[in-house]
Amino acid sequence: MVKNPLNLREITATLTAAFFLCSSLLVLAPRVAAQEGEKKRIAVFVLPSSASDAKPALLLNRVLRENTEGLTGVELVTPAPVLNSSSLPEVLTGIDQAYQALNGKQVDKAMARLNQLRPVLEQILPLVPLRSVALFYKSWGVGQILTGNMLEGKTAIEVSLTLWKEQSNLEYAYSVEVLKTFVEVQADLERRGGGKVTVETSPENAVVVLDGREPALSPAIFSNVPAGMHLVKVVLDGHEQWAGFIRVKPGEDNTASIPLKPISEKGIFDQRLVAVAQDIKGGAEGAQQPLVELKQFLGANELLVIECSVVGETYELSGFHVKGDDSLATAKRSLARDASFLASIREFLSGLFESFYEIARKAEGLGGPPIDPVLLQKAGLNIEQGSTVFDPDNPVFPTVDLGQKKAPVYKKWWFWTGVGVLVAGGAVLGAWAATGGFGAGQSSGPTGTIELTIVPVQ
Repeated sequence: MVKNPLNLREITATLTAAFFLCSSLLVLAPRVAAQEGEKKRIAVFVLPSSASDAKPALLLNRVLRENTEGLTGVELVTPAPVLNSSSLPEVLTGIDQAYQALNGKQVDKAMARLNQLRPVLEQILPLVPLRSVALFYKSWGVGQILTGNMLEGKTAIEVSLTLWKEQSNLEYAYSVEVLKTFVEVQADLERRGGGKVTVETSPENAVVVLDGREPALSPAIFSNVPAGMHLVKVVLDGHEQWAGFIRVKPGEDNTASIPLKPISEKGIFDQRLVAVAQDIKGGAEGAQQPLVELKQFLGANELLVIECSVVGETYELSGFHVKGDDSLATAKRSLARDASFLASIREFLSGLFESFYEIARKAEGLGGPPIDPVLLQKAGLNIEQGSTVFDPDNPVFPTVDLGQKKAPVYKKWWFWTGVGVLVAGGAVLGAWAATGGFGAGQSSGPTGTIELTIVPVQ
């Protein structure tokens, strides 16, 4: 049956719901009320005020969510769940315990713990921080070499170093064999050729992250990706999160196609968001009920829904903050598109949710065992030497000169702002399509020209 055409207000609301199918970054956790000492569960949505505001709204939605997540005592909530997500604290603690055992020369104990963790790690891989994944594979690789399995150990160390480059030889001072393997892997990665990687998803417009690179919307293209194993994470509102490893072949256009599984309550989520989009312009009285219903559906303690419009060089934000008691407060902010952009966002969110940000820490290595001067002497390595410089007269290790590297441009705030706009541009057609266009078909699993797998550790 063909329905009557929607009026302009209904069209805007429907397209707004579709818009948010491409903006999720985290997880919808169990719906429980915040107890004393627990984190506040907060959900954030930025709606486009008009079709021309779609790109800025996508940018701001991502940036606001990322910075909400950074608040102390806050857990960001989005409708993109991971099965068995409650196991994350156990897995993170277990990885640290195994690593401590390894550094304490309790190799058998460490390997037994890692074997226990592996099945759960595979289940919740989308949620596991990159550093923890790298630490798992470093621990596994070192343990394998110490027990005589050189090939599997080298493979695992390669995965770890690919994911977390801020590692030094001193962090691998477990044995001469382990040190030698690390140096060989590091030198090989520096020499290795790369290729282009295209990650396609069904539906499209999912957020795709490859290793620690900046996010992109599917179909996402990553250039100059070194050959070898790389971690891919995919997130889309209304769908289960996905993560896995891909094997990139050098000199090729590598392609992976990943089907995403819709959540069982996707239809309800779409209805809730459409209702909010329809009534938010009418003021607090008309918007309160749909806002509260969306908040309850998400299992959030608080909800922020704002519309975004661009006026000259300023983002104008206007909407509502639903508090823990379901009362509404007006939320408005003007964000200048200049050097104060991120600071203004953080000030806005910090005041709104009554929280603050911890001081950012510089990226560091993964740590290592206590320094053993005798081992270093055997390896021809001095503590004072740099992370990859060895005695050229020592036959155990080659000299590896990586040179000085300039600070990458992606560490500049203005680059991230620009990337957000460019990434959003790839989602405009999908964002402003009808919600029916995002229906999920049946699929047997990821396809393409590259291998998608969990790196074996057995």
